[in-house]
Amino acid sequence: MNNKGVSSVYMIMKHPSSWITMITVILLSLPAMGQSDYISLGNKQYQLLERLDIRTRHDTLLGFTTVKPYDRRKMTERVLYIDSLDKRGVLPFPLSSTDRYNIRRLIMDNWEWAPAYADSFRVKPVFGVFYKTPANLYAVSTSNFKLAIDPLLNLQFGRANDGTGNIYTNTRGIMLRGNIANKVGFYSILTDNQEKDPAYVRDFVAHNGAVPGEGFYKPYRTSGYDYFDARGGISFNLAKYFDIQFAYDKLFIGNGFRSLFLSDFSSNYLYLRISTRIWKFDYENIFAQTIAPFPPYGSDGRAMHPRNYMMIHHLSLQVAKWLNLGFYENVMEDGKNGLQLSYLNPVIFYRSVEQQLGAAGKANVGFDFKSNVTSSVQLYGQLLINEFVTKEVFHYSRGSYVNKQAFQLGAKYIDAFFVHNLDVQAEVNYIRPYTYTNFDSTTNLTHYRQPLAHPLGANLKEFIGIARYQPLPHLYLTGKLMYHLQGLDSAGVNFGGDVSRGYETRPRDYGFFIGSGTPVKSTTAALSVSWEIFENMFIDLNSTYRTYNVQGQPNTSTFFYTVGFRVNLQPREFNF
Repeated sequence: MNNKGVSSVYMIMKHPSSWITMITVILLSLPAMGQSDYISLGNKQYQLLERLDIRTRHDTLLGFTTVKPYDRRKMTERVLYIDSLDKRGVLPFPLSSTDRYNIRRLIMDNWEWAPAYADSFRVKPVFGVFYKTPANLYAVSTSNFKLAIDPLLNLQFGRANDGTGNIYTNTRGIMLRGNIANKVGFYSILTDNQEKDPAYVRDFVAHNGAVPGEGFYKPYRTSGYDYFDARGGISFNLAKYFDIQFAYDKLFIGNGFRSLFLSDFSSNYLYLRISTRIWKFDYENIFAQTIAPFPPYGSDGRAMHPRNYMMIHHLSLQVAKWLNLGFYENVMEDGKNGLQLSYLNPVIFYRSVEQQLGAAGKANVGFDFKSNVTSSVQLYGQLLINEFVTKEVFHYSRGSYVNKQAFQLGAKYIDAFFVHNLDVQAEVNYIRPYTYTNFDSTTNLTHYRQPLAHPLGANLKEFIGIARYQPLPHLYLTGKLMYHLQGLDSAGVNFGGDVSRGYETRPRDYGFFIGSGTPVKSTTAALSVSWEIFENMFIDLNSTYRTYNVQGQPNTSTFFYTVGFRVNLQPREFNF
């Protein structure tokens, strides 16, 4: 090999972003099938898709819901099929009038994949150009190019009784999505944000050096934050069974309100996602670049933040019509040596690669299940194993620090108690101390100083109840009741709840149980009412009451409320 070739290989090995770009360009040049972008996490469409998944019980597409976001084209085509069965009177389960309304709105929002419905959505445009359909401010539809552009707005104002006074959220932005020749999907979301949050959220920012779910920020006025959020990606279909997404955004793995594997709580990150869907299998390969722990803002002279590399395999298998099982593994590696090519093997066991390389990263394995036991009830759960030492597992009562496991069990009940469109959910989460941590903090399961899984970290047990009710097509009611017990660090001693600290700083080897350290008990009750005055345009009323009682300290409570106006955005919530 000549010097030029050696230099090229060196650059690719040293800078993984180079080979990711090369792979993306090569794949884009290959023949592709129809492909769209993905439905944004938190979008109202997920509630309908969740209901249809439970109703159908073992749908060959809706049954694979563990890894989110969902492909817009595939979900739209499946809903169109269900709608066609309903119109012919052969759908094997009932739909309420609100369900039918939500189906039509989903199809309207995803009009580019519903050509037969396009004319039925048309209304008199504003100035002859804007809002030709209620779903988009501006849209283009030709045989080889489709584009939708929408404004983003979230204006919330309220008050908190914890000494904060007035609280607010001021978000403005733009979103565009589309596809080129039905082969390459793309999207971009840009927002500028200012907010002032209740005291407990500001405490989180002070401790983590990051705004929840966003990361970098600048101070704004008195106790406020100013930050810019940019997300986007491209996607395409490679042959019949492979979907590729290259994006800077978030992912979620799980069927619950929380995820013990990977949640959407932290900041955005760069990832390459390869989804393989064949027979009764759905296989996900995810390669992500994350921000490793770094000193507080300003103390490092604005140096480049250190990077880590996170690799994930997730396999879902429909083992029976009523049961879907999932197998998960991930590894977080220190980015100082670049991304090792061995991890790109789509079917390798990560732990064995890590051992052969002599790497000091952190690997996790896990199992999940989802069972639509009836056409109205779904059970789900997750088991995460960060470390498994047989002798300590069989002597669990000794409380060894190496027992780093987490467990989730939940249930969803739609049309609860025979009330149409009343959906309730119950969930419990148990996370042992030091779960998600390594011997040092470098490769803990964090990104931009925030947890990548449960927002509270570890050393906790949590009970969640949620009720969602849509009594009228335009009216959305949501109630949440959450309780958790967590063990906090005591006098600076690491008791395993803070996932930003390595487990080597523990005070001992045994006697660790959920709540070890300084126990804190917290209850949160929240109620939100949203009225959709126009497609994806809402008036919101929100109220939250939260207690936070640390052992040995005075009990504290917070009540805050907001009223607001929201367009094409999900509510800004702090569920921790």
